[in-house]
Order: sequence, then C-alpha cells, then structure tokens
Amino acid sequence: MAHIVIIGNGIASLTAALQLKKLVSDQDWITVVSEDQYGVLKSSLPSVSMGLRSLKDVRVDLKKLFEKFKIKYLFSSVSSLHPERQVIILNNGKRVPFDNLIIADGMVPAWDHIPGLNKSHNMVHSTMNADETMRAELGFKDFLLSPGPMTIACAPGSMDYQSAYQYVLNVDHVLRRYRLRDKVPIRFITPEPFLGHLGIGGIGHSNNLFEKEFRSRQIEFYCNAAIDKIDKTTVQIIYFDREGAECGRKKFNSRYGVIWPAMRAADYITKVNGLTDKTGLIQTNKFLQSSLYRNIFAIGEVVAQTSLRQAALEPTPMETGQPCSDFLRESMTSTVAGNLAEVLRHRYPCYEPTGNGFFMINYGERGAAFLAVPQNPPRNIDRIIEGRFVHIMQRTMERYHLSRLRAGVTEPIFERLIFRLMKMPRIKQKAA
Repeated sequence: MAHIVIIGNGIASLTAALQLKKLVSDQDWITVVSEDQYGVLKSSLPSVSMGLRSLKDVRVDLKKLFEKFKIKYLFSSVSSLHPERQVIILNNGKRVPFDNLIIADGMVPAWDHIPGLNKSHNMVHSTMNADETMRAELGFKDFLLSPGPMTIACAPGSMDYQSAYQYVLNVDHVLRRYRLRDKVPIRFITPEPFLGHLGIGGIGHSNNLFEKEFRSRQIEFYCNAAIDKIDKTTVQIIYFDREGAECGRKKFNSRYGVIWPAMRAADYITKVNGLTDKTGLIQTNKFLQSSLYRNIFAIGEVVAQTSLRQAALEPTPMETGQPCSDFLRESMTSTVAGNLAEVLRHRYPCYEPTGNGFFMINYGERGAAFLAVPQNPPRNIDRIIEGRFVHIMQRTMERYHLSRLRAGVTEPIFERLIFRLMKMPRIKQKAA
C-alpha cells in the first residue's frame, strides 16, 4: 500500500492522476496538490486574452473529476519539500507524507529579471496563467478603445515561443478585423538568433515561414534582443550580434504589451540538495526518475533537457529556454505513470519518453503544424504543414482534447494508433 502525491497545477496533474488510477492497485491511494481548482489548456490562453475564446471553454473542473474518480485533492501551494523525511509542507501549514512523489509542474515566471516591470502593470500583460490572461483580456478591451504602439516579447530564458508567435499573428488578424491595424505599430522582441528558432533550433523552413509572415503583415521584429527596461509608456531594448556582443539599444513608445518571461524552478524544488542540476532543473535518469531520490519523478519543463537523452542544441548568443510541447508533456506523463506502476510492483522502471515534438500555431484564418521527430536536431522527421485546414484542425483538436479530459479519458486506443501510424508513439517500447 503506497501513498502517491502529485504536485501540479492543472491538466498535467490531472492526466498523471487518471493514468495512475488505472495502473495501480486499489490499495494504493493518490493525492493531488494543486493551487487552483481549474486546469486550463495553456495553448488556448492567447486566444482568450484577445476575447476570441471564453476562459470557461478552455478549462477543466479538477475538483469535479477528482471526486468522480475518487482521487484525493488539496488546493494549496507547496511551501517546502523534504525527500529524506518523505513529506511536503503546504503554505497552509498542512504536512503531506508520501511514499512516491510526482512533480508535474514546479516552474514559476521570473518577473524580477525585467527591470521596471512591477511599475508598469497597466501596460504589460501575460498569458502565463488564467488570472494573468483575464487581466490581459480586460487590458486589451481598453486598448481597442484607445489604440497605440504594441510590444510583444519573449524574455531570455522563456519557454513558450509557441504562444508568443500565436499571439502576435492572431493580434494582427484581430486588429485588421476591427480596422485598427493602421493605428497599431507592432514590435516583436525575441532572444532567438532567428525567427522560427522556437528554442529548438528551428523546424524545417520555420525561419523563412515566419519572416515571410512578419514582413507581409508589417510586424517589426528584433532577434538576439531583450527588454532592458520598462516604464508605463516606453520600452527599451538591447540587442546583440551573433557573437553575443552588444550592438545597440533602442527605446520606443508602447501603449500595450504582452511578455513571456523567463521561467525558473519553484523555491521548494531548488532548495532540496541534490534534486536539481546547476541550471536549477530536476536531474533525472532516462525513466524520469530523480537521480538521487528514486521515489521522486518529474514531468514537464522542470525536467533538465539532458535527462531526455536528446542531442544538445547549438549554443545561442542569448539564452533560449527549451520548450515542452503538449505532446512531449503527455509523453513524459505516460512514461512516469508506467514506470511508477512498475516500481510499485517491485520491478525496475522500463519506459522512456520518445522526445518527439508536435504542435500547431494559429495565424487567425490559417495555421501551421510543426512535426519534429525527435524534438532536437538532427531529426528523422522535420516537417511543417501550412494552410487554412490547420486553423480548423487546431480548434477541433482543442475541443476534442478538452472533451476527453472532462470525460476522464487520457489516451484512447484510436489516438494511440494514429500516432503510431505517424511514427510518433508517446513512449518507447518496454526495455528487454
């Protein structure tokens, strides 16, 4: 009889809990620790921030599902983790003992890396979570009444380029629809060495694809650049050459801004000796099991990329955080659920994530699907598919994904078969 605790905000913790519920015995019990009662599909939040979607359409009621499947839950944030004593302490003072622990989240935005940001909340927004997105939506409605220059930026160390590109291309579409684009100069700031790098060295012709889209839409862009300072009406950027040497600064007015900040592991993770590497991310073996604490597993961006056994990316002049697509996150979730079930049966873990990447970026009326097998180059499959049908496919896939989660279904058989036919299984076969 084992007590499994899952720490995670939203869909990642829900998926892990539902998969484990099917794999472990009835004598084992699962507790989920989450800050919020609702899980949201983060890839849909840029659309919510522009009023294109409603928040209730892209979220899942975790409490309702946990009660349906008899999974214990605690809605609170984590204050500290003590692996030696096998206990976590919540911010409400409650102590939660565990036999096995899954960290399915653990990343927090590093807003303090951008000088002046705390003084300009009326101008700068984000879509990092539901609360920030709702504030961004209110700010965008006010912006439409009094339009002006707009700044969209990824900070060095950001891990969500997919959302940033989706936002900038969609907001251009929305402003044209409202006949306001002529009043809104748009600037895109990114630490990537070139457009379409996406934190993974680019996919196919992604550089040409995004340069073409940005130039045809008159979106001004700065690569190898970062925001140096922000106040209520202006943004100052600093940009670098290919060798990483500063080559200029610019300052321009901004009426509205959306920023994807750098991400860092939560304090309760970095304060545990031996849990993380020098970058502050959790170091695991190929089974996503902590290298030091074998009863701790990890999922998502908080896992050090070296743990996925992928080829190292070429160094970039500025720090580009490596993203974790929804497909890769689900791959890691299935891996951890399978391996923990093996451990509870007193067997060795034997599943590995495939490390493949698949995601879609919506342009407004069109879109592009990106397929990378594996996610880091060199790849076996490196492909981009464009067209209006991708826009329709993304909306359809989002609705399908949410509907199956609301039904408590994590991976239907036909979905598994489809990805196998695409030569993109979520997890590697059992080791011999």
